[in-house]
Amino acid sequence: MMRKMWYKPALAALALGLCVACNEEEEGTVVVPPVPTTSGLYVLNTGNWGGNDASIQYFDLKGLSIGGDLFAAANGFGLGDLGQDLCLYGSKLYATVSGSSKLEVMDRNCKVVKTIPVRAEDGTTPAEPRYMTACDGCVYFTAYDGTVSRLDTATLEITGKVAVGDHPEALTNANGKLYVNISGYGSGTTVAVVDVASFTKTKDIAVKLNPYTQCFTGDDGYVYTVSNGNYAGSPGMSEDQYVYGTLQRIDPVTDTVEDVCRATYAANHGSKMYVLYSEYYLPETKRAFVLDLNTGEEADFIDLDEFSSPNAIGVDPSTGDVYVADVPYGANSTVRVYDAEGNLKNTFEAGYSTSRFVFVTE
Repeated sequence: MMRKMWYKPALAALALGLCVACNEEEEGTVVVPPVPTTSGLYVLNTGNWGGNDASIQYFDLKGLSIGGDLFAAANGFGLGDLGQDLCLYGSKLYATVSGSSKLEVMDRNCKVVKTIPVRAEDGTTPAEPRYMTACDGCVYFTAYDGTVSRLDTATLEITGKVAVGDHPEALTNANGKLYVNISGYGSGTTVAVVDVASFTKTKDIAVKLNPYTQCFTGDDGYVYTVSNGNYAGSPGMSEDQYVYGTLQRIDPVTDTVEDVCRATYAANHGSKMYVLYSEYYLPETKRAFVLDLNTGEEADFIDLDEFSSPNAIGVDPSTGDVYVADVPYGANSTVRVYDAEGNLKNTFEAGYSTSRFVFVTE
């Protein structure tokens, strides 16, 4: 069952104090920063396994239209095999291409600035880069050689690598630390913690089975991670063996963990957590809801019966609109756009196996 979630007063007070301190120009006057406006979003399509058909598109919010493959148009060749993650940091885009075992550094038009092969210690074995996070002038990415690498965004050189565990996946940064899902290829039960300043692993935090595709820092400053469990309901599995997909919350000050709710994918906007949940072998679990992080209350959001296979979710940071990708087998993806109350606003077709939305704010 879901536990009620509450903001911790210490973190809330700290966040408020920092906000006020940064925006006071003179005593008694608080300058409120302008709300950023979203102009569009990049859409990453992973492509088919072995198909060498990953792509990046751009959805223009002014014209409400999506273009073709930006990467191919800008470079005359395709992104590669299995586009895993996409990160916008400063003036550049970064894409990990897992099947092609490379990191592409691009300008905002997707023109390649540098291609970085990602290899294991022997220099030849593909290391299969996975997910990224960025902070303090660096992009950090996981790879299947069990490491997190640090890319200096000024020099575009790899300046460090640290071993974190078996099959690291999604990661985020918070409170001077990296939090890294250690999937163990389905058998992992930890999130590794790396100190950013020294770039050393400091500990493992116990979480539920198979932390995998999502680890992100919420607007409340907490780290949220999804463990995908053991595919509850699989043939031959008894109910007492089920480990359900679960969203967990880590306090970055104390590194303590608590369960939030059952989840497969989640996206945060302010005090709201938008959650998609479905166990493949338990179709009755299929649902989408909004969790209020202040009260712990949840409310139905959209009807997932309209979807073949919801595979990604993102929230526009300025409007609060929610983007959900439907990824049917053997066909291009459909992206549905909803307002914060779950009313359908728009629908557009994307590429094969849409997996990531990256919003561009001005």
